Amino acid sequence: MVVSQQTYAIELYFDERASAKVRQLWAQVGAIAPSMAERVHSQPHLSLAVLPNADLQVLPKILDAIAQSEFSFEIQFSSVGLFSAAGGVVFLAPVVTTQLLQLHQRVHHHLEEIGADTVAYYRPKAWVPHCTLARELSPPEVLEAIEVVRQNNPFFKARIFALGLVEAPPVRQICCVPFRTESYKL
Repeated sequence: MVVSQQTYAIELYFDERASAKVRQLWAQVGAIAPSMAERVHSQPHLSLAVLPNADLQVLPKILDAIAQSEFSFEIQFSSVGLFSAAGGVVFLAPVVTTQLLQLHQRVHHHLEEIGADTVAYYRPKAWVPHCTLARELSPPEVLEAIEVVRQNNPFFKARIFALGLVEAPPVRQICCVPFRTESYKL
């Protein structure tokens, strides 16, 4: 019997300018850690929830309903961070705003309503919003990656424009639903 190792994530996606900046940072960190350069990254994002299994009939409908009630909004990346458990993970962290927290809580409320199991690190009161730049780095690679990121202006604004649902590995987008838009300038 083959056991599936698939996981699912609900993600927030950035505008193209911010996504290009994240991809540039991925490439620069990939030059330090060749194992990162070989990995296929998903679209640049913040993960709101990670699920060990998912109802692919229900979740896209929930995301669509949430997206229809949400306007696109701006975040500001303000720091470079590190998770040291399970190998070195270097990430960009946005300023945590009420709007970001409320959206996160709304997603988890809907997940609870359908009885979805979620990974504890992504639940309300435990979640650290982050955009992963590199993972599974050795301690020397972590230090070098942080320095490379620091030298490349990692503090920028990003427009959050959509919710997505992905399956991994390998990364496969199941759906992407845009938020309502209004005129804005970055």
